[in-house]
Amino acid sequence: MKDSAPLILLIEDEEDIRDAVATLLEMEGYRVAQCVHGQDAWTWLQSHPRPGLVLLDLMMPVMDGQAFLARLSQERMLDGVPIIVLSGSPFHPPGAAAYLRKPVSVASLMEVVRRFLPSSEEGPEGPHTS
Repeated sequence: MKDSAPLILLIEDEEDIRDAVATLLEMEGYRVAQCVHGQDAWTWLQSHPRPGLVLLDLMMPVMDGQAFLARLSQERMLDGVPIIVLSGSPFHPPGAAAYLRKPVSVASLMEVVRRFLPSSEEGPEGPHTS
């Protein structure tokens, strides 16, 4: 994975989902930082580069997705960074650029991710194939 690849912050408490989504995104040319809840992500953001996109679950322990979004809104740490909510909850919170209801298809997830953050392996026509 190239260091120049776009960075996605994935905040998801369910390990199986987190691992599957991270693997998929890495296969598509993205770098992925994984956090298990909002407080974990908040701590990560203090000492790491700004991500190009955030994938956020809503229902998590410690600091849930809604609390994380509220704190981002107050502190304005990620202004301009799209937040995509991935959740089983039907609630579409303010501050999210997009909402995908779990279970989400690979095609739907990648369509939304690419809309907000093309991978380094994509040109204007989409991913490179050989």
